[in-house]
Amino acid sequence: MTEKLLSKPPFRYLHDIFTATLETTGYGNGLFEGAELDGKSISEKDAKIAWLQKLISLTELVVGEQFECKPTKIVSGAEPELTNIFLQ
Repeated sequence: MTEKLLSKPPFRYLHDIFTATLETTGYGNGLFEGAELDGKSISEKDAKIAWLQKLISLTELVVGEQFECKPTKIVSGAEPELTNIFLQ
């Protein structure tokens, strides 16, 4: 995790973090299937937003609290501080 990537986390970086976590721990197993597991195949803005919403909803359910980050803001690179709170 470099400062450059964390200062404005790109979608692909977030996707890679999730898939590595999934492979290691099983977190989110079954939530994403097929092309959703390949970060290269998700190129449309709406698909990225939908993917992020699923991940945020899962994490909110597991953690038991709401996150302030919004998928639309994450995709546009806005509010990176909220994205980093979500990553923690």
